[in-house]
Amino acid sequence: MKHVAAFVFSGLLFAAAGSQAVSACGDKFLLVGRGVRFEQAYAAIHPASILIVLPVKSVKSAAVRDSRLVTALKNAGHKVEVVQQPANLADALSRSRRDIVLVERADVAALHDIAPPAGQSKPSIVGVLEDASPSALTDAKRQLEYVLPTPTSLGHILNLMDDVMKARLDSVRRGAAGS
Repeated sequence: MKHVAAFVFSGLLFAAAGSQAVSACGDKFLLVGRGVRFEQAYAAIHPASILIVLPVKSVKSAAVRDSRLVTALKNAGHKVEVVQQPANLADALSRSRRDIVLVERADVAALHDIAPPAGQSKPSIVGVLEDASPSALTDAKRQLEYVLPTPTSLGHILNLMDDVMKARLDSVRRGAAGS
Protein backbone atom coordinates (compact mmCIF):
# COMPACT_ATOMS: atom_id res chain seq x y z
CA MET A 1 0.00 0.00 0.00
CA LYS A 2 2.87 2.34 0.75
CA HIS A 3 4.27 1.73 -2.71
CA VAL A 4 0.95 2.55 -4.38
CA ALA A 5 0.58 5.75 -2.33
CA ALA A 6 4.15 6.79 -3.17
CA PHE A 7 3.52 6.07 -6.85
CA VAL A 8 0.27 8.11 -6.90
CA PHE A 9 1.94 10.96 -4.98
CA SER A 10 4.90 11.06 -7.37
CA GLY A 11 2.52 10.99 -10.35
CA LEU A 12 0.55 13.95 -8.96
CA LEU A 13 3.77 15.79 -8.19
CA PHE A 14 5.02 15.22 -11.76
CA ALA A 15 1.67 16.39 -13.23
CA ALA A 16 1.61 19.52 -11.07
CA ALA A 17 5.17 20.45 -12.02
CA GLY A 18 4.39 20.24 -15.73
CA SER A 19 1.08 22.12 -15.67
CA GLN A 20 0.48 25.78 -16.45
CA ALA A 21 -1.94 28.21 -14.86
CA VAL A 22 -5.01 28.74 -17.01
CA SER A 23 -6.69 32.14 -16.70
CA ALA A 24 -10.15 33.11 -17.85
CA CYS A 25 -10.78 35.90 -20.37
CA GLY A 26 -9.79 38.97 -18.38
CA ASP A 27 -8.10 37.36 -15.40
CA LYS A 28 -4.64 37.60 -16.91
CA PHE A 29 -4.91 41.40 -16.74
CA LEU A 30 -5.53 41.24 -13.01
CA LEU A 31 -2.12 39.74 -12.29
CA VAL A 32 0.39 42.14 -10.74
CA GLY A 33 2.19 44.22 -13.37
CA ARG A 34 0.19 42.87 -16.28
CA GLY A 35 -2.57 45.45 -16.49
CA VAL A 36 -3.10 47.68 -19.49
CA ARG A 37 -2.34 51.32 -18.77
CA PHE A 38 -5.25 53.74 -19.21
CA GLU A 39 -3.49 55.72 -21.93
CA GLN A 40 -2.78 52.57 -23.96
CA ALA A 41 -6.32 51.21 -23.81
CA TYR A 42 -8.18 54.52 -24.06
CA ALA A 43 -9.93 55.32 -27.33
CA ALA A 44 -11.40 58.77 -27.81
CA ILE A 45 -15.18 58.90 -27.85
CA HIS A 46 -15.04 61.84 -30.25
CA PRO A 47 -11.73 61.86 -32.18
CA ALA A 48 -10.52 65.38 -32.86
CA SER A 49 -8.06 67.24 -35.01
CA ILE A 50 -5.78 68.86 -32.44
CA LEU A 51 -3.18 71.55 -32.99
CA ILE A 52 -0.56 71.92 -30.26
CA VAL A 53 1.15 75.30 -30.30
CA LEU A 54 4.65 75.23 -28.81
CA PRO A 55 5.74 78.49 -27.22
CA VAL A 56 9.02 80.13 -28.09
CA LYS A 57 12.11 78.18 -27.04
CA SER A 58 12.71 80.42 -24.03
CA VAL A 59 9.87 78.56 -22.28
CA LYS A 60 11.63 75.23 -21.77
CA SER A 61 9.29 73.66 -19.24
CA ALA A 62 6.06 74.10 -21.19
CA ALA A 63 3.59 71.28 -20.59
CA VAL A 64 2.77 71.05 -24.30
CA ARG A 65 6.40 70.10 -25.02
CA ASP A 66 5.94 66.71 -23.32
CA SER A 67 6.37 64.02 -25.99
CA ARG A 68 4.13 61.65 -24.01
CA LEU A 69 1.22 64.05 -24.57
CA VAL A 70 1.43 63.77 -28.36
CA THR A 71 1.82 59.99 -28.17
CA ALA A 72 -1.15 59.61 -25.81
CA LEU A 73 -3.37 61.79 -28.01
CA LYS A 74 -2.43 59.85 -31.15
CA ASN A 75 -2.94 56.49 -29.42
CA ALA A 76 -6.41 57.64 -28.38
CA GLY A 77 -7.31 58.27 -32.03
CA HIS A 78 -6.85 62.03 -32.34
CA LYS A 79 -5.04 63.65 -35.27
CA VAL A 80 -2.28 65.79 -33.80
CA GLU A 81 -0.06 68.44 -35.34
CA VAL A 82 2.57 70.42 -33.47
CA VAL A 83 3.64 73.90 -34.60
CA GLN A 84 5.98 76.59 -33.27
CA GLN A 85 4.51 79.85 -32.08
CA PRO A 86 4.12 82.32 -33.78
CA ALA A 87 5.68 81.60 -37.18
CA ASN A 88 3.65 78.59 -38.37
CA LEU A 89 0.41 79.23 -36.51
CA ALA A 90 -1.59 81.03 -39.21
CA ASP A 91 -0.42 78.55 -41.85
CA ALA A 92 -1.38 75.53 -39.73
CA LEU A 93 -4.83 76.91 -38.98
CA SER A 94 -5.52 77.71 -42.63
CA ARG A 95 -4.26 74.36 -43.99
CA SER A 96 -6.97 72.17 -42.54
CA ARG A 97 -9.89 72.09 -40.14
CA ARG A 98 -8.95 72.11 -36.47
CA ASP A 99 -11.28 71.13 -33.66
CA ILE A 100 -9.05 71.95 -30.70
CA VAL A 101 -5.99 74.15 -30.22
CA LEU A 102 -3.81 73.54 -27.15
CA VAL A 103 -1.85 76.69 -26.42
CA GLU A 104 -0.08 78.25 -23.44
CA ARG A 105 -2.31 80.88 -21.85
CA ALA A 106 0.13 83.68 -22.67
CA ASP A 107 -0.20 82.91 -26.41
CA VAL A 108 -4.01 82.76 -26.58
CA ALA A 109 -4.26 86.35 -27.83
CA ALA A 110 -2.41 85.43 -31.04
CA LEU A 111 -5.17 82.93 -31.89
CA HIS A 112 -7.96 85.47 -31.66
CA ASP A 113 -6.40 87.53 -34.46
CA ILE A 114 -6.42 84.60 -36.91
CA ALA A 115 -9.72 83.98 -38.67
CA PRO A 116 -10.56 80.41 -39.75
CA PRO A 117 -10.92 79.71 -43.48
CA ALA A 118 -14.33 80.28 -45.02
CA GLY A 119 -16.84 77.58 -44.20
CA GLN A 120 -14.94 76.29 -41.17
CA SER A 121 -15.91 76.77 -37.57
CA LYS A 122 -13.51 78.38 -35.14
CA PRO A 123 -11.53 75.80 -33.14
CA SER A 124 -12.03 75.41 -29.40
CA ILE A 125 -9.09 76.92 -27.54
CA VAL A 126 -7.70 75.14 -24.49
CA GLY A 127 -5.42 77.41 -22.47
CA VAL A 128 -2.60 75.54 -20.73
CA LEU A 129 -1.46 76.94 -17.38
CA GLU A 130 1.85 75.75 -15.98
CA ASP A 131 1.93 75.50 -12.15
CA ALA A 132 -0.80 78.12 -11.77
CA SER A 133 -1.85 79.58 -8.45
CA PRO A 134 -5.53 79.21 -7.48
CA SER A 135 -6.18 82.90 -8.24
CA ALA A 136 -4.53 82.64 -11.69
CA LEU A 137 -6.57 79.52 -12.41
CA THR A 138 -9.82 81.26 -11.46
CA ASP A 139 -8.88 84.27 -13.60
CA ALA A 140 -8.09 82.03 -16.58
CA LYS A 141 -11.41 80.18 -16.24
CA ARG A 142 -13.21 83.52 -16.47
CA GLN A 143 -11.35 84.48 -19.65
CA LEU A 144 -11.18 81.13 -21.45
CA GLU A 145 -13.79 78.51 -22.14
CA TYR A 146 -11.39 75.61 -21.42
CA VAL A 147 -8.40 75.62 -19.10
CA LEU A 148 -5.88 72.83 -18.59
CA PRO A 149 -3.86 73.25 -15.39
CA THR A 150 -0.57 71.36 -15.43
CA PRO A 151 1.05 69.22 -14.23
CA THR A 152 -1.83 66.76 -14.59
CA SER A 153 -2.24 63.15 -15.63
CA LEU A 154 -2.53 62.12 -19.26
CA GLY A 155 -5.86 60.50 -18.42
CA HIS A 156 -7.22 63.87 -17.28
CA ILE A 157 -6.03 65.51 -20.50
CA LEU A 158 -7.67 62.80 -22.63
CA ASN A 159 -10.94 63.24 -20.72
CA LEU A 160 -10.77 67.00 -21.22
CA MET A 161 -10.32 66.56 -24.98
CA ASP A 162 -13.44 64.34 -25.04
CA ASP A 163 -15.39 66.92 -23.02
CA VAL A 164 -14.38 69.69 -25.43
CA MET A 165 -15.40 67.62 -28.47
CA LYS A 166 -18.71 66.65 -26.85
CA ALA A 167 -19.48 70.33 -26.21
CA ARG A 168 -18.58 71.17 -29.84
CA LEU A 169 -20.83 68.42 -31.20
CA ASP A 170 -23.69 69.42 -28.89
CA SER A 171 -23.34 73.01 -30.07
CA VAL A 172 -23.50 71.91 -33.72
CA ARG A 173 -26.56 69.75 -33.03
CA ARG A 174 -28.34 72.63 -31.25
CA GLY A 175 -27.51 74.91 -34.18
CA ALA A 176 -28.81 72.37 -36.71
CA ALA A 177 -32.01 71.80 -34.70
CA GLY A 178 -32.61 75.56 -34.43
CA SER A 179 -32.38 76.16 -38.19
